Amino acid sequence: MNKLLLLMVLINNLTLANDEGAVNSNKTPSYGQGYIYGAGVAYQQQIYKGFDQRTIAIPLLGYVGEKLNVFGPFVSYSLFKKNDWAFDLNLSPRFNGFDDEDSDFFIGMQERKDSLDAGFALKYNPNNWSYQFKALTDVLSKSNGTDIELNFTRKFKYKFLTIEPSLSIQHLDKNLTDYYYGVQQLEVTSNRSYFEGSSTINKSLNLSLTTPSPIGLVRLDLGNTWFGSGITDSPLVEKDHSFGMRLFFITFFK
Repeated sequence: MNKLLLLMVLINNLTLANDEGAVNSNKTPSYGQGYIYGAGVAYQQQIYKGFDQRTIAIPLLGYVGEKLNVFGPFVSYSLFKKNDWAFDLNLSPRFNGFDDEDSDFFIGMQERKDSLDAGFALKYNPNNWSYQFKALTDVLSKSNGTDIELNFTRKFKYKFLTIEPSLSIQHLDKNLTDYYYGVQQLEVTSNRSYFEGSSTINKSLNLSLTTPSPIGLVRLDLGNTWFGSGITDSPLVEKDHSFGMRLFFITFFK
């Protein structure tokens, strides 16, 4: 069960497709470090016009260390842990890009590229509560945008099941929303008007269910995000919310 606890800590400590949850991540035991592997599947509704949903298979590789945690392309390094407080450095990809092959509605538009964000997370984890403040910025100069998020999570235990509802409030600055949801003058058509993105606030409700299996850990993440007007007013967008679901299994290498 020690390694299962570490797997739960790692998953909660790293970003998974915009979900956050850092339940007791500052109380990671000093034993059981090593490499992990697994597989998963992710379903996500799309808010862009011409998209319905996206379902992908996800191979999972990672590492649990005393300070360094790696979960696929998501990396976290702990600079400070004391009592119920923790301060981490984070590195995570941003998968918001598109090109004119993704939807007929994008024909004639310049490509919007995926990017890489870097920043920090300040966490306070008293008892079964978790409060997290996270700030990330684009380090590849695609959008030059900033993403700031507050997350509140509560952990419940029922027999072998861990239940974690959470609420997230996310602020995206003008640079980020304008790059991924704006329409430039040279991209304007008869059915695609000019639009300049503005800073906006998104709100998310999430529920995570985790249980041990005979050889690892199984986790189901459910979540819905409601987007602010700085995104939903864009002519590229046809929905004001997006539902996502992820199911995955992970275990330690022998």
